Amino acid sequence: MRSRRQRMGQHFLRDHRVAEAIVAALPDEPARAIEVGPGRGALTRPLLARFPRVRAIELDGALAQALPGVLGAPAGLEVIAADAVSADLNALASGGPWLLAGNLPYSVGTPIVRRVIRRGDLVTTAVVMVQLEVARRLVARPGGRDRGLLTLEVEGYAEAELLFTVPPRSFAPPPQVMSAVVRLRVRRPDEHPPSLEGALRLASAAFTHRRKKLANALAQVGEREPLAAACAAAAVDPTARAENLTLAQWLALAAALEA
Repeated sequence: MRSRRQRMGQHFLRDHRVAEAIVAALPDEPARAIEVGPGRGALTRPLLARFPRVRAIELDGALAQALPGVLGAPAGLEVIAADAVSADLNALASGGPWLLAGNLPYSVGTPIVRRVIRRGDLVTTAVVMVQLEVARRLVARPGGRDRGLLTLEVEGYAEAELLFTVPPRSFAPPPQVMSAVVRLRVRRPDEHPPSLEGALRLASAAFTHRRKKLANALAQVGEREPLAAACAAAAVDPTARAENLTLAQWLALAAALEA
């Protein structure tokens, strides 16, 4: 029978070079890091070697209890047994802001990223490992087939950079897919673009019908004439498809509709 971690798509990192590269991709400040999903401590060790404070958030209670002993009970380590998908972020990241690192389980990588990028008051930079397919969505450019609502969310709340890929042999058990490490520089709340939430609501509606042209995809959110006028005011081509628009165009379209 597969463990809960395996069902969630969690594979333990065993390549110390990958762990060290993840840690090296973090900035120096703030000098404290949260790790999501430490597992057996492969990434926790180099984090502790660089930062005086490391707070590890581990879903598996047995692993959380064992981790300090595995690492020699370091003074700078705090372990919290909690679910990073649902637990209160204000409590998990109290005393911040923090850096964040983690080998995220495949099944919950996207919701964790979505939570983190919205909390620039708690996390300044995140370096996380996710499935390569997800990493490509995080950094997709306009016109690409991987571009979607997640891409726009990341562009609005952070700056994303795909750093390197990681092969299955770097994990135990090895997954059947490639992984990738992404760095997210999270914007503070006062840096969020105006009309961002409105733009994301529009994009969500359009990506639900991503094969349709924009005018048809957005028919569910408004009348054709106001939509056409907003497209004209925002200099957005109504015959384009959702993946062709930049975040700036979605922002302009949302602002035109609000006006």
